[in-house]
Amino acid sequence: MSHSTPIGSNLLETIRNGFIRFWKLGLSFIILIILLRFVEVLTVFSIHDLDKSQVYIFAQGLVYDLAWAFYILGLLFFIHLISNLYFPRFANIFVQVCMTILILLQAGLFFYFTKMLLPLGQDLYAYSFNDIISTLKASGELNALNIILILIGLPIAYFITGFGKWIPVSFKVAKVFAITCYLYILLFYILGFDQKKYSSELDNFLVVNKSYYFYDQSYSYFTSQNYLYFDFFLADKGNEQLLVQKQFVDTNYPFLHGNDYPDVLGPHFEEFDEQPDIVFVIIEGMGKAYSGEDAYLGSFTPFLDSLSEHSLYWKNGMSTTGRTFGVLTGIFGSLPYGRNGFMELAPDLPSHFTFLSLMKHNGYFTNYHIGADKNFDNVGTFLSYQKVDRILDLSSFDDDFEETPSKSGFSWGYPDKAMFENGMRKLPRDPDQLQVSIFQTQTSHDPFIIPNEEKYFSMLSKYLAETLKIPSNQVENYMKYRSMYASLLYVDEAIKEFFEEYKTMPRYENTIFILTGDHRLPEVPMSSTIDRFHVPIIIYSPKLKEPRRFHGVSTHFEITPSLLSMLSNRYEMNLPPMVSWKGYVMDTSAVFQSRISNPLMRNKNQLIDYISEEYVLSDDQLYKLSDNMNLDPIYDNAIKDKLKAEFENYKSSNRFATENNQIIPDSLRVYLPQ
Repeated sequence: MSHSTPIGSNLLETIRNGFIRFWKLGLSFIILIILLRFVEVLTVFSIHDLDKSQVYIFAQGLVYDLAWAFYILGLLFFIHLISNLYFPRFANIFVQVCMTILILLQAGLFFYFTKMLLPLGQDLYAYSFNDIISTLKASGELNALNIILILIGLPIAYFITGFGKWIPVSFKVAKVFAITCYLYILLFYILGFDQKKYSSELDNFLVVNKSYYFYDQSYSYFTSQNYLYFDFFLADKGNEQLLVQKQFVDTNYPFLHGNDYPDVLGPHFEEFDEQPDIVFVIIEGMGKAYSGEDAYLGSFTPFLDSLSEHSLYWKNGMSTTGRTFGVLTGIFGSLPYGRNGFMELAPDLPSHFTFLSLMKHNGYFTNYHIGADKNFDNVGTFLSYQKVDRILDLSSFDDDFEETPSKSGFSWGYPDKAMFENGMRKLPRDPDQLQVSIFQTQTSHDPFIIPNEEKYFSMLSKYLAETLKIPSNQVENYMKYRSMYASLLYVDEAIKEFFEEYKTMPRYENTIFILTGDHRLPEVPMSSTIDRFHVPIIIYSPKLKEPRRFHGVSTHFEITPSLLSMLSNRYEMNLPPMVSWKGYVMDTSAVFQSRISNPLMRNKNQLIDYISEEYVLSDDQLYKLSDNMNLDPIYDNAIKDKLKAEFENYKSSNRFATENNQIIPDSLRVYLPQ
């Protein structure tokens, strides 16, 4: 009698063996993910001063890490199952290579997070390749040693990822592992962990899986290219509580309205001897958290603090972007953001006005100074559009200046003291020439390398003990951010020396100075979602009647309308009858109030924050705003729905106006500098 092999026996054995091999690799993948979470928590808490439970963050983080890991394994399992039938060796290698790449990406993303406590998201896609390379070089991370370590690490990581092949796992255990995988994914979504909101943005970022966050953000970016534009006037615009009632004039130009702004600054100034010069000092990373009164981390800006005692000072000032990319367009243009920030529309910028172009149109000579490359973030293109007369960047320094020291062979350019000195050396001193001058600092930026740093480290230690009187048991926490705080002391001293030098200018007595930060430093943990935007705004002039401190909420969007209104109220200014300013006017209330309605762009591609009067909508969570920009979460669906409708209307109008060149009509181009 002949014996026949049971039908499908080889097939079943192949499936069985492939099943076991896959989940052996899956077990090593899970173990590595858990180890990475452990290392991430240890690293974050060793670098940063966080008043949180490491055990809690580790446990909560594992919930999200395992969900991501099981999701990946669930997808790879089906690919392996099919390919294993025909190419079993390829199936194993392919899965192991995928796991190796994913583990390395997870490690890289968590390393990025440890620097600033911000996970990498879709903002990556808004930067040019050259900007990304420049940032990596300046941070010191893109160097030969790290590249060699990555090349060596790839085969090592591949070997480590495959250690599960030597773990004895039975078919029964593998089945339990597979069932656990899919059951975990099911329960994760049924229990709503994917929708869970924590008490603060930082808590969310600490526990979220960094790979999942990046892939989710990437998916959102590449699938949200299209939008619908609805009639701007369909939205409810009648709000008598706002500081300015804008009269919109044309549905084809959603931001265009009559140029009718009250003069809120003029009453605080004596008569000028002649039309004033205007000087802006934009300070990199100058957040309210560590500058001025009520700075909850203590103030590290002694000169700015003393200057504010003789100035108009807004303690509830706000930038309009969480990074530097929007500071110029916010302060000088009160402009919509576009998709990735207004300057990312370069080289084909839509027609628009700014304070710079209108002042040049009215006879002012315009200057811009920075120690970095003007081409970063398309700054040079934006300034050239305004026909700025004199742009001094890192290519415009005399030979006796030295670049910022570097640990990687690359630096952002020249330190702030050199930038101010270079600018003052070359600033025109014609007493008959009206001028607008901008000085933008950049030393207080990652990697926070300053000249003669030991001097400022010593100054910081003394400042913590004698000025801030920080208890000895808390000094160690501050010293975790030694480079950041030392750079703030450096830039504050640089501004002090700049003011001393500027007093020699022939028109100093008839000059208005505006000083503000571009955003708060993200490297120092933030207290709330709006903390990144909270910056001091200072207006100083020898012609001020008296110093005043204001509690009304004002943003960078309000600066240009307020200055132009004051100047046009006192002098013959040729200004357009209609404008597209997003902002209102500076709120000079002596008590806390918020009477503005403005979007806030967190990072490039992240337009998820919106302030409307005393309410803030941030990442779909509603907050009530109070003095010193404190936020308290509230749950009021009617108010939330109102803000969401306003915000969606802005987003729609923003995209339509910027992508279709519908900010100002051709009839107003006569006010642009030729």
